[in-house]
Amino acid sequence: MGSPQFEPKLSEKDFIHEGYSKNPWPLWLWLFLITTAVALLWGASNWYAGKINLIVQKSPFLQVTNRDLSLFLWQNPEFMRVNAKEKANYLPAFQYHDKITMDVASADQYAVAPPEVFFRYHTWNRLISKEFSQRAIPLKDFRDFLSYAQEWLPIYWPEAPKGYVKLVESLPTSKIKDLSALSQEELPLAVRIAFQGWQNYFKEGEAIDKVEVTQKQMQEFLSSHPYYARNYWQNIVHDSVPNYLKSAPSETKAGDSMIPSNELAPFLKVAVYNYLQSTK
Repeated sequence: MGSPQFEPKLSEKDFIHEGYSKNPWPLWLWLFLITTAVALLWGASNWYAGKINLIVQKSPFLQVTNRDLSLFLWQNPEFMRVNAKEKANYLPAFQYHDKITMDVASADQYAVAPPEVFFRYHTWNRLISKEFSQRAIPLKDFRDFLSYAQEWLPIYWPEAPKGYVKLVESLPTSKIKDLSALSQEELPLAVRIAFQGWQNYFKEGEAIDKVEVTQKQMQEFLSSHPYYARNYWQNIVHDSVPNYLKSAPSETKAGDSMIPSNELAPFLKVAVYNYLQSTK
């Protein structure tokens, strides 16, 4: 028989100990680090916001409200937030998931957008914002418009004229078929532009994309709205529409041949479409 085998003697470390091991990072230290990080982020955001406000106050170029910019966006939807590839810090007031209009509480705050958007806005505002082709404004459609773009309700528009306030109050019982004949006091130009932009975007997008314009029609349009001419826009839209109205005719040579579609910028198509509808 061989010699008996004995189990090795157990040491203290081999026994199960109740309790917790000492944490090298105690809870109070984690709380301190998290609080410090939050405070730094909050301070940085406040500093950034203050810096931006200071820059805006010193720069009329940046002093564009979301309400004003929305008029430009209706006629130039490629600049809308929904169509922007990078949305960080881009039109933050237009963050609705089910709408493309703005948060009504931010309507009269200054917009946040890249410099090129402000440049296009100011060019549009200076040259063609008033180049408006008045069309019919059916009562039912206008009611639908106000239920969607609520920033144009007087309750959210402190500068609304008194005549417009009265008009909106009377809409539930109004029997006016066409609001376009009302005065500017009753229906301001900004509201007309917004309504027509809403109508173009939601109801007429396909028709606008397919619009065809003869040389004669284009000449008539440019005679009424000269600031859409090639010399004003050829350098601004060169990257996207390099041939902008390159074949636009002179008054004596206008005929029935079509203007090539690659010479029509999107904002020009919208304007021409509205013009042709207004002359029917």
